[in-house]
Amino acid sequence: MQRIKVVVSMLVLVMASLQASALNLQLSSGAGTRIKELTQLIKQQPGNVQAYGERAAARMEARDVYGAIKDYTFALTLSEEDNQTYLLGRGNAYLEIGAYKEALRDFDAILMNGNSTDALYGRAVGKYYLDDFFGAIRDLDEVVAVAPQHSKALCNRGIVKLELNQLEDSVTDLTLFLTHYPDHQEATYALQVATSKLQRRTAKR
Repeated sequence: MQRIKVVVSMLVLVMASLQASALNLQLSSGAGTRIKELTQLIKQQPGNVQAYGERAAARMEARDVYGAIKDYTFALTLSEEDNQTYLLGRGNAYLEIGAYKEALRDFDAILMNGNSTDALYGRAVGKYYLDDFFGAIRDLDEVVAVAPQHSKALCNRGIVKLELNQLEDSVTDLTLFLTHYPDHQEATYALQVATSKLQRRTAKR
């Protein structure tokens, strides 16, 4: 079967956005301006972990993914605790550039210390692109169990099940997703494929 990975540009990433904060930074609108302001702050305070984290988030917004990874790594190196936000941000950045094994390491590190729906979802994306479809489904199952209306998890689980020819389950997931997002073109296409394959299978019985 032709891979549905074309459709799975739908594995939309859950980007970690760091809230500006205790520093009370009055940042101007626009990622470019925020990056400049945070760069100045970092020059003045090179040990400021939060500034690195916030600049990483701004760089993700500006699509400077490699710069974001560098800043998240600095933040992780400097921080002594509460690393999960930076690990999640870097993991999602790794997904953006196709560094799936690196992304899994970050998500696994988060999940070793507790539950995180965002890390589970990100890990499912990484596993999918590493062709670990069953592992992806297990993670997506956990996400949906905790957050039944998690739209991306529900849609993506339906598409992964389509790839595995679990057609009835695929139709169920995609149909439920489309009741909430009826104009989603990729899910509509995937449902058409799943339904057509299921009808052909049933006709052969």
